[in-house]
Order: sequence, then C-alpha cells, then structure tokens
Amino acid sequence: MPADGDERQESEGRAATWAATWGIQAQGETATAELVESVEIHDDSSDGRDDAATHDGADDHLNGAADAVEHASTLNPIAPVSRETGEAESLARPETPAPPADLDPEEQRRAALVESLPTATPDTPLMAELQLDARRRIELRGRQFPRPAETRVVTVANQKGGVGKTTTTVNLAAALAQSGLNVLVLDNDPQGNASTALGIEHRAGTPSIYEVLVEGAPIAEAVQESPDVPRLWCLPATIDLSGAEIELVSMVARETRLRSALDAYLQWRIDNGMERIDYVFVDCPPSLGLLTVNAFVVAREVLIPIQCEYYALEGLSQLLKTIQLIQAHLNPDLHVSTILLTMYDARTNLAQQVAAEVREHFPERTLRTTVPRSVRISEAPSYGQTVMTYDAGSSGALAYLEAAREIAERGAAAGTDTTPTSVTATSGTEEDR
Repeated sequence: MPADGDERQESEGRAATWAATWGIQAQGETATAELVESVEIHDDSSDGRDDAATHDGADDHLNGAADAVEHASTLNPIAPVSRETGEAESLARPETPAPPADLDPEEQRRAALVESLPTATPDTPLMAELQLDARRRIELRGRQFPRPAETRVVTVANQKGGVGKTTTTVNLAAALAQSGLNVLVLDNDPQGNASTALGIEHRAGTPSIYEVLVEGAPIAEAVQESPDVPRLWCLPATIDLSGAEIELVSMVARETRLRSALDAYLQWRIDNGMERIDYVFVDCPPSLGLLTVNAFVVAREVLIPIQCEYYALEGLSQLLKTIQLIQAHLNPDLHVSTILLTMYDARTNLAQQVAAEVREHFPERTLRTTVPRSVRISEAPSYGQTVMTYDAGSSGALAYLEAAREIAERGAAAGTDTTPTSVTATSGTEEDR
C-alpha cells in the first residue's frame, strides 16, 4: 500500500493539474482536490446487483459530478478536461466552436456546461447513458416550457394493457406542471391508478368522474389539486366507474358527456378569474368501450404510448381504425399527434427494431425521446407519487421531462395545430404499410 505521504503528493499533483486547467488560484488547491474527487465516477456495480440498480447508483454519482462540472465551468467554461489524463481535451480533439453569441446568457451557460461533459465512446455504454442524463439535467433544470395558444386536450390511449398509458399520463402532466404550466388530468380508468400516482383521494364515495359522466355533476365539484405538484389538478376515478359502461348505454348523447362537462369546467374557470388550463390529459382504460370513446370525443389530440415489443405493434392498426371512425362520425378534429416509445431497452435488438419500425412509419409523430425501463418509475406509485417527485434526478424522470419539453415546443411551434397534412390519408398510408 502506498504511504500517506505518497497519497497526499498524488492528490496535490492532481489538484495542481486541475487548478492550472480551470484557472483556479493556488490558494484554492484544497478545494480543487475536493472537486477532482467529486467529479470522478466510481463503478459501484457488483455481481449481485441488476443493471437498473447499477445505473441508478452510478447516476447518483453523476448528480454530484454534474454540479461539480457546473461550478468549474463557471470559472473557465471553454476548457473541458479529460477524466483519464487530467489534461485539457483541446489537446486531443479539435476545439468545439463556442455557443452562438445571439443566445441569452442563461442559454450560453447551459451550452457551455453541456460541452464540458466528458466524451463517451461505443466502448463505454454506461458512460454514454450517464452523459445523456447529465446533459438532460443541465438543459432542463429550472426551464420554463412555452404555453400553448389555447388549451390542448390530449387523450393517452392504447387498447393493449401494460404499455405505460397511466405512467405516461401522470409523469408528462407532472413534468409540464413543474415547468410552469397549468395541467388537468382526467382519470377515465376504473382502476384509478392515475389518481393513486398523483396522491389524490379516490376511495368509494369520493366525488369523481363517475358522477360527472353518469349523474351530470360539474367537474368543479370533484376536481382535486395534487398535494405534491403545484398547478396540477386531477378528476379522480373510483370503483364506481367500472359500472359506467353499462349505465351509459341507454343515455342520451352518451359519447359526448365528458366533452360537455370539460367545456363547461374550462369556461367556469375563466368566468371565475382563474388561470386558463394549458393541458388536459385523459387517461384511458385498456379497451375500446364507451369510456374510451368519451375520451376520444373530448380530445383534439391522441398520444399513443408504444411498448418496444412486438405485441404492442399488433393492435396499432386497430386503434388507428377506431380513431378514423371517431373522426368520421363524432369528432372530426381528432388526430394522432404524438407517439411515445416506452420501456425501451437499447441493449436488445428487438427494442431497436421496434423503434426503427415505428419511426419509419410515423416519422413526424414519434418523439425523439424514448422512455427507458427504470426501477424508479415502477417504485414511485407505491409512494403515491410520480417519478418526477419521487426521484427527479433518475433517468426515467429526465426522459419524461424531456418528452414533455418536446411536446410543449412542438405545440408552440405549430400554434397548437399539430395535425399532420392530410390526416386521414396519411393514417391510411401508414396503416397499409
């Protein structure tokens, strides 16, 4: 074992290297040594831990690393350093151009921080994942998303179960609310899982979406605000909703009852001087019954989460046919605006093939962001939380935050008119493929 003196000398040598690189004064050598130790990422994986747990542990190390890099970059943001040699990377690779001068100071700072991250190679897949999370953390921390020109009503639907509909609904809603937007979630699934994830009371007897659909009660009497996320409201679902399918069959205007109730609620907010709702997300059951039809009629957009497995693709054409029927008879404004790939595991060829197939057939609708399999996403509902509040620094939370940003920016760029050209014809072409 090396003597204490040798360890101290090695630490001082590293500190001196970093001090020279980042332009830190000599009297800051002790702090620089601590900075070096905080930036180094150690491999804590062991044979007894699964890949997800290993990634989460390494990600915790990178939280501190990103903060350390952010501190160092404020001193000299144009000089990234190699973790292996401690020397300026500009000696080993061409110098990267500085951020455009027309960016505001905050955007320039973010760009400089992203540029200061270490370079990952195909030989270091874990480092590539950690670098992606660090980039997302730097770019999205504290960012305000653009508001749409009018309320966007999005139904999250897929008749196949287990593809991440509820998880996608609550986490996108929480991400948008955390970014300064007003969001309402309509839990239209009798299981009430969205209400559970948002920490909303939904025991039997609680005013819920059942009273709205069957008894004609106003949404304002049943909506609840999330205790964990400001600007986020939820209309809960109780076990009573499981019988609503049968009760709705004999009712007048059974397909449009939810839309009428939502329009009345949005107008009620305006009449009472409350802020406009920016996004409404409707969570659907894994079926194509009357509850799902009501969700299609109330919405203007459909978001389809697709699990990166073969079975998830089988029912997609059937879902598109159902949407076309709704367009033709009940809601001509309805269109598929967004497709999100969920439970993506880049290590498997199947996931990559499914993702490539979806992107080939729906290039304009599929988000660039994919949601990975994550232990944190699965754990969050057991604590009555979304992953956005349970572990905001996890890879799953960052993926949903980036997906929410992409949705918000697409809507703002298109003036909320996210309908592709020739929707019906395009859908038919994609289906034929």
